[in-house]
Amino acid sequence: MRAAISKQLERYRLSVARPDAVPQLALLGIVAGVLAGLTIIAFRLLAERLQSGLLTGQTGHFAALAPEHRLYLALFGGLVLGLMFQWLSRDARRVGILHVLERLEYHQGRMPWRNAVSQFLGGTLAIISGQSIGREGPSAHLGAASSNLPAQWLQLPNNSLRVTAACGVAAGIAASFNTPLAGVAFAMEVLMLEYTVAGFTPVILATVSATMLSRLVFGDQIAFIVPTISLGSLSELPYIMLAGILIGLIGAAFLRLLQLFTRLHTPLPVWLRFSLAGGAVGLAGMLVPQVMGIGDQTITDTFNAHYGLMLLVSILILKLLITTFTIGAGIPGGMIGPSLVIGAAGGGLLGMLGMETGISTPDSLGLYVLVGMGAMMAAILQAPLAGLIAILELTRSPDVILPGMLAVVSATVTAGLFTHRESVFHTMLRNLGMDYRNDPVNQSLRRVGVTAAMQTAFTLLPRQVERERIEQELKEGLHWIVIRAPEQADVLLAAVDLVQALTRDPEATEFDLMDIPGTRLQTTEIDRLASLQEAHARMRDTGAEALLVTRQVAPGLKRVEGILTADGIAQTYRI
Repeated sequence: MRAAISKQLERYRLSVARPDAVPQLALLGIVAGVLAGLTIIAFRLLAERLQSGLLTGQTGHFAALAPEHRLYLALFGGLVLGLMFQWLSRDARRVGILHVLERLEYHQGRMPWRNAVSQFLGGTLAIISGQSIGREGPSAHLGAASSNLPAQWLQLPNNSLRVTAACGVAAGIAASFNTPLAGVAFAMEVLMLEYTVAGFTPVILATVSATMLSRLVFGDQIAFIVPTISLGSLSELPYIMLAGILIGLIGAAFLRLLQLFTRLHTPLPVWLRFSLAGGAVGLAGMLVPQVMGIGDQTITDTFNAHYGLMLLVSILILKLLITTFTIGAGIPGGMIGPSLVIGAAGGGLLGMLGMETGISTPDSLGLYVLVGMGAMMAAILQAPLAGLIAILELTRSPDVILPGMLAVVSATVTAGLFTHRESVFHTMLRNLGMDYRNDPVNQSLRRVGVTAAMQTAFTLLPRQVERERIEQELKEGLHWIVIRAPEQADVLLAAVDLVQALTRDPEATEFDLMDIPGTRLQTTEIDRLASLQEAHARMRDTGAEALLVTRQVAPGLKRVEGILTADGIAQTYRI
C-alpha cells in the first residue's frame, strides 16, 4: 500500500511541474483552500473571543473602556508583543504580506513554520490589545503557510509551492472577510502579478473552499451594514473624481509616512519599537477611541452619519499617523483594514462638504464613504480592481460600481505619481534591498518545474570506457552522456558525438570520452524540486552550460534524474 501511494505521489509531482497542469493545480487549490480556511477560522475565533471578553461582549468597541484603560491596554499589548518578538530570531520576526512576497521571490515560495507561529500569536495579541492594524496581513500569511507547509512536506516542486502560497493568501483573505472575489483579485494583482488560466483556476477554487468553511462557522454575513447607496445625479461625477484625487493624495501621504517611520524605528530594539507603537495607539485612543483596533465599528458609524465634521477630521489624521507609526514599528498586522477606515473618514468628510456646498444630498453620504474606502485601498495597493471588488463584496452595494470605478482609478493614478506606480508592499520590499521581479519571462519560468523540461534519455559513463559497454548503452536511444571522473566536475557529451567516434575508429576497443571529437558542456547540479526560473538563475550565476537534475536518496548521496540545457529551458518557455 505504501509503495502504491508513493508511486502515485511521484506521478503527481511530475505532472504538477508541467506548464499545462491545470487539473492538478485545481486539486491543489481546493486542498489549499480547505487548510487555509480552517486556520483562519481558528485565528478569528481566538482573537474575537478574547477581545469580546475584554470589551464586555462588544468586539472592536473600544469606546466602552475608560480612557486610561485604553492607554493601558494598548501600551501593555505593545510591550508584551515587543518582549515576545525580541526573544525571537531576526528571521522568525518576519510576518505578514511582506514576508509572503519575500518568500515568493527569494525562497521559491517556501513558508517557514516558525514565522507562521509568530504571526498567529502576535497577530492575535495585536488585535485584542487594540493596535491600529488590520487582520488581512495575518490572514494572508497564515493562509499561505497553512496550505504551503503540507506541500513542502510532500516534496512538491517549487513551481507548485508558489501556487499553494498564492491560493493560501487568497483563501485567507476570503475566509477572514467573506470576500472570495476580493481574495482572488488581491492575490492576482498584488502577489502573482499575472492573469493566466493556470494561475486563476486554483486560486478561485481555494477561495470558494475557504469561504464555504467560513460561512459554515460565521454565517453569510457582510462586513458593513450600510444605508441605501445612490448617486444623486450624473453631475456629481466630477466631484467624485475630485474626491478620488484627494484620497489618492492621502494614499501617497500614507506611503511617505510609512517609509519615514520605518526608517526612524529601524535603529531601535524591537521591545522599544513595539512599546512606543502601543503607547502611541493608547494616547490617540484616549482622545479618539474610534482610531483603535481594526476599525469595523468606526466604518459602520461613519456610514450611518454618527460622526460630525471635526470628529471625522480627527479620525482621519490620527488614524493615518498611528497606523503608519504602528506598521513602521513592525507590529504584526495588516495595513489594508486601517486604510479602509482612513478612506471612510476621508470620503465622509468630502460627502459632508458636498452637502454644504449643494453638490450632493444627505442621501449620498454613504456613497462617498464607500468610494473613499475603495479609493484608499486602490491607492496604496496600486490595484484598482482589488479596491473596487473589495467594497462591492464588503457591502454588497452594486450601485457603487460607476462612481466607484471613477474614484479608484483617479486615486490610483494620483498616488502612482508619488509611489513609482507600485504597491506599498513592493515599495517596502525594495526599501529592504529586495526586488520583486514580475517580467513576463520570469512569470513563465516560475510556473514550470525542471522535471517538466529535463531529458531523461542519458547515462553516466566513466572517462575510460570499453567499446562493448558503449554499444550496449547506445541501444537505449540516448541523447546525452554524463562523463564522470574522480576529482573532476561532470561533463556532458552529446550521444551523437560518441556514435560518430565509434564509426570513425571501428577497431578501437576502448575510448577516452574526454579526447574524442565533440562538444562538451560544463555542468552543475540543481534539485528536482526547482523551477525553471531557478534553473535559469543557476546557469547564469555559475556559468554552467547544462544542469544535472538530482534527487537526494540518502544523506550525502544524490542521484541524477535528468539533463536540462539552455535550449530545453528556451523551448519550454516558448511553449
